[in-house]
Formats: sequence, structure tokens, C-alpha cells
Amino acid sequence: MELDGKIVIVTGAGLGLGKAIATKVVAEGASVALWDMDLASVEKVAGELDPSGRKVLALKVNVTNEAEVVEAVRKTVEKFGRVDVLVNNAGISRHESLENMTLELFNQVINVNLTGPFLCCKSVTPVMKKQHSGKIVNIASLGARTGRPGVGVNYAASKAGLLGITKVLAKELGPDNIYVNAICPGPILTDQTRQYSPEVFATWNAGRAVPKDGLPEDIADAVIFLASSRSDWVTGITLDVNGGIFIG
Repeated sequence: MELDGKIVIVTGAGLGLGKAIATKVVAEGASVALWDMDLASVEKVAGELDPSGRKVLALKVNVTNEAEVVEAVRKTVEKFGRVDVLVNNAGISRHESLENMTLELFNQVINVNLTGPFLCCKSVTPVMKKQHSGKIVNIASLGARTGRPGVGVNYAASKAGLLGITKVLAKELGPDNIYVNAICPGPILTDQTRQYSPEVFATWNAGRAVPKDGLPEDIADAVIFLASSRSDWVTGITLDVNGGIFIG
């Protein structure tokens, strides 16, 4: 198993992509701390993944609240003793045209999608430095790579900023044997994207090279690679997983 004995934090783990990532890392031998704003959702996932509770920890965490993030890291280390992998997956999308984009809406998305990962990285780094090892995987978006239709400036800016964080931290934390990489998913069929009509989803997939729709498991497999020893000479990269919509 690729992550046997590893301790993984997955933010936004209650549904969709986060749940798929958590499921996959447990299947690969890891223990997982499931963080989400909705405690009931991560408690349900925890019960499904390990009814004994030995390999799972469900925590209610608002990633935009520094005190909550710091406390969640403390509780994770208290239960498992270490943190090997942080997956910054929690995110929201509030797509509007520029004319309809309020400052409140802009800041709401920036806070969750960019400030949240910053706080999680900042809080978990002392643990990883003490271990002299760790991997951070930031879930960005195809929206950070292209100006495709239907992506609000708030969302695109937040995810592009996350790529910047990834590059800087790869250099800054590399001497401590901490690897930092990003994944840019294309359109993925999740509960979040199903709020949009099939017609809208089809426009997001315009130009896709292969007919297959993107599934949460496709991104989870990419996370496993970046979290495992198979990527031990890979840091600071952006891995595009989008069915060939963007080939750069």
C-alpha cells in the first residue's frame, strides 16, 4: 500500500472530492483526520471508513479561523502522533460576472480558498519540520490556468494564488524535506458541480481531449502519487488532471 502507516489531514472531507480523497488514502493504508465545517458529514465518513475509530478522526474546522486550525492540528497530533500529509481540499465557488461580483462575495471565496490553505500550511509546518519530513498537496483548479467561461474572478484569483503559495513553499520548506505540490482538476462530477445544469457543465468541458467525465477518484489517485514516496523528487509542480482540456 502506497501510504501504509502515514497520517493524512484532508480538509473539506465531508463530501465529494474530499470524501473521495479520504477514502482513497485509507484504502492505501493511511490514518486520516477528516476536517470539515459540517461535523455530521465527516463523522458519517469516519464511520464508513473505520467503524472502530482507530484510523480516523472527525473534526469540525473552519479553515479561515486560525485558532480552529491550530487546535485541529493539535488534536490530530494528539491522536496520531504526527502529520505526514496535508491535503488542502476545502473550497467554495461563487461564480458571478464582474458586474455582479460584490466585494463581500469576492472576499468570501478568497478567504476559504486561499487564506484557508495558508493557515493550514502555517499550522502544520512546525510539526513537519520537527519530523524533518512531510508532504503538502494543494487542490487548485483548471480555473487558475485558463480564463474559461463561467469561472468568477474570485474563484480564479483564489486558485491562482494557491499555485503561487505552492511554488514559494516548495522552495522555503524543501530544506526540511517537506514537499509542496498542487493539483489542478478540470470539471469534476461532484455534489458541488451538480448544482449547475448539464449544459453549463458541458461548456466547462469544451475542448476536452477524451470523452471520459472527470470523477473524484481521478483526483484522489493523483493525490496518492503526490503524497507517497513515488513522488520523492517532485516538488513545486502543478499537476493538471483535466482530460486534456488544458495542455500546457
